[in-house]
Amino acid sequence: MVEPINIIWLEGQGCTGCTISLTNSSMPALADVLTGVIDAVSNINLVFHPAVMTPWGEKAVEVLKDAEKGKYDPFVLVLEGAIPDEESAGEGFWCMVGEENGEIYTLNHWIDSLSEKCAVAVAVGACATYGGVPHGKPNPTGAHGLLEHLGKDWKSSLGLPVVCIPGCPPAGDWMTQSLGALVLAVRGLASIPELDEHNRPKFLFGRLAHDNCPRAGYYSEGHFAETFGEEHCVVGLGCKGLISYCPAPGGGWINRVGGCPTFGAPCLGCTEPEFPDEPFSPFLKPPEGVVMTKTIIKRIIGGIYQAYSLQKGGER
Repeated sequence: MVEPINIIWLEGQGCTGCTISLTNSSMPALADVLTGVIDAVSNINLVFHPAVMTPWGEKAVEVLKDAEKGKYDPFVLVLEGAIPDEESAGEGFWCMVGEENGEIYTLNHWIDSLSEKCAVAVAVGACATYGGVPHGKPNPTGAHGLLEHLGKDWKSSLGLPVVCIPGCPPAGDWMTQSLGALVLAVRGLASIPELDEHNRPKFLFGRLAHDNCPRAGYYSEGHFAETFGEEHCVVGLGCKGLISYCPAPGGGWINRVGGCPTFGAPCLGCTEPEFPDEPFSPFLKPPEGVVMTKTIIKRIIGGIYQAYSLQKGGER
């Protein structure tokens, strides 16, 4: 039987959307992971999660204090939601995760303490990875992501860097697949997934959303939707898939179905560090500069190619 691995899931400045998305995972499903259906990633214990755990109040705080003492080693530290700058809060605080005998415990306290002991630190969602919506301008709370908070050079107790699974929210499968891969790495059954420059697993975030998009053929042919509901490429309606690395259009959302541009909604770039600010906002404005230049050039080339193909077909 494999040794148990515990998961401590903290909630920062967020909407719990990542947790809701996680419950919709299917490959593998969250229930399969937690009930041990898959041997290699079995014996996983979700010992702390503010939205689904049974203990509350001081009993919940006790779980985190026990984790500080090493009771749950080895554990994976997961953060959902952004981290505020508590130094800017004055005499108050921005984000509290428990209190005991009148003492307030901030999110920052637990992050700083538990990150010293965790086997792996994982940020899920746009807010936890790079700051997301809370860090959008003007960012009154000084919100930022786990990667910035701990630093690019930070390493866990096993020598692993922060792993980022961005998205607003990420699809449930992105989380279970990434966490499953990390569990295999912790158990010495596989190497840690290769990460890109923003610490995203390349097996998920290695390609542009545009490259995965079933509407990409329309883009190449120069066919662009002018209003929502049309079947053509939606880059003219604000899609940022040309500058966003995201598997959604190709891998689907739930049971491999869905993905924003797949059904005609523009990609908003929620897997990128700058989201929701420029160049991803305004959301329904087409990307500018070199991206649109490429669009125009490809549209011309696509039109010429299409005309040539029709001509050759007529000759036959």
